[in-house]
Amino acid sequence: MSRIQAATGIRTNIVHQLKGDEADGVLLLLPDAGSAQRWDTADPATDEVLRVWCVAVTRARRLVAVALPDEERDQLARLLTERQVAVRVA
Repeated sequence: MSRIQAATGIRTNIVHQLKGDEADGVLLLLPDAGSAQRWDTADPATDEVLRVWCVAVTRARRLVAVALPDEERDQLARLLTERQVAVRVA
């Protein structure tokens, strides 16, 4: 179930609540080490975690932001750039 935060008007969900829904922007939090490597080498056909991440990022109409450990930032930016995905690191 979607929750609207009263102070900000921002809707928060877990990924499983988003199937079939969309949002203007999606923030995907990947706090664990190895997330960028997993995104690069795992197969979404066999990796349930990667499949969930894919569901999350495909729910965005305009913007996807990915929060991950600093030491993985450049690796993910490089991976996305190689796949011709526009990247802005902040």
